[in-house]
Amino acid sequence: MPFRQLATRDPLIVAGIDPGTHLLGFGVVGRKGSLMIAVDHGALRAPKDAGLCERMKVLARGLRALFAHHKPDVIALEEAFVARNIQSSLRLGEARGMVLCIAAELDIPVVDYPTARVKVAIAGHGGATKQRVRTAVMRELRLLEAPDPLDASDALALALALLHDPRMNRRLAAALSVRPRARKR
Repeated sequence: MPFRQLATRDPLIVAGIDPGTHLLGFGVVGRKGSLMIAVDHGALRAPKDAGLCERMKVLARGLRALFAHHKPDVIALEEAFVARNIQSSLRLGEARGMVLCIAAELDIPVVDYPTARVKVAIAGHGGATKQRVRTAVMRELRLLEAPDPLDASDALALALALLHDPRMNRRLAAALSVRPRARKR
């Protein structure tokens, strides 16, 4: 991940993606200097009665159009996690795979963030509720209306988490060669 290059880019456009196979939340945040602006947010919806392949096709088409319109420099993507419902975890993985494939096709770098890390960065607590995250996003981006649905505020939070990442701090990036930590397995 080219954090040093991204940290010095001004302006910088970040697309946060909260993946799903029925509803895919997105949030686009622009950074100019130290100012962060909500550019766009919402959710791409696939027909509930359609099969998985058809839903993925609809979401992929919408995602490609979104990326073509906003031309993000980087994508902040919710990291996969294992939920109590294994089927939900598999679906999340399928949606993430679609996002990763489209990002690769368009040469857009992707940074994964675990949900708890996003919540700490935005709401100050890893166990924050979706509503608390939404409130924190509204405050930080000075939004007058609550992002709807909650998937949109989660996506905005992902974009903000990337912008708050210490590796994106210009002074740190210029002074240090900061690399992502290797995960313990």
